[in-house]
Amino acid sequence: MSMDESMRMPIRWIVSDLDGTLLDTHQHISSYMQQRIHTFIMNGGHFTLATGRSLISVQPFIELLHLTDPIILYNGAKIYDPLQACFLEEKFVSLAHVQWIFNHYYNIRQPFDLDLLLFYQEQIYCTRITPKIQRWIDKEQVEVQVVTLASLEQVASQITKMMLLGEPESLTLFQQQIELLNTVKSEHDILEILPFGTSKGTALQQLITMTGGHHDEFLTVGDHLNDIEMIQLTRHGVAMQNGHPELKHVANWITAKTNNEDALIEVIDYVEQSWITQYNPVIR
Repeated sequence: MSMDESMRMPIRWIVSDLDGTLLDTHQHISSYMQQRIHTFIMNGGHFTLATGRSLISVQPFIELLHLTDPIILYNGAKIYDPLQACFLEEKFVSLAHVQWIFNHYYNIRQPFDLDLLLFYQEQIYCTRITPKIQRWIDKEQVEVQVVTLASLEQVASQITKMMLLGEPESLTLFQQQIELLNTVKSEHDILEILPFGTSKGTALQQLITMTGGHHDEFLTVGDHLNDIEMIQLTRHGVAMQNGHPELKHVANWITAKTNNEDALIEVIDYVEQSWITQYNPVIR
């Protein structure tokens, strides 16, 4: 396909981040937004999510929006098919890296005041429930099991991701000490350790390959540093008005409104306009 032809392609897919993008600060999706997404899908568009969250945390939104296309979870470590109710792709943090983080974290955690969460087979584990972890639990609406360090080490071979909660400065210092690992800040107070070679961008590339689509048929939208790779992957990369400055810098355009003002309506309007102005208005 020539460059001229790809420039005229209608956008078929919207791939949206969840927190800070589709969700408002109260973790809600407005009824109007739900209606617009439903209409967009009914008219032939594809709407899916790319999030750092686990399946159990995302499932209510999959059901609320009646999503049927594959969902990118764990910042790209898993791709989930809602129709078949199965994972199409799963990656794990290497055992050596998990054990290294265990040793490093438990040796220096006191001065950093960081809390560690482990994600294993759709279960979430920690060794203690702190106020920071409780706030995260309340936001995500998930359960976290408290276990011993020895119990965590028994499941170390299939960890989807590790998450550290703490003050931004402490997370940055800790991130610098483990710079050889694959880390990303998904929120200002959350640092995630992912399988090597994993990001929302790599997972989106897999999704594009799975669907037989073209990069220019996909629009991506997000708000934070963990969205950079997928924003850069497509020609239609959108940053939220409330987004991180580094993400805004690499985006193709920035929404006029924030996640608390249903900014994704702008995105849907833009995509639907592409159906009218491009050569081929037929979406499927």
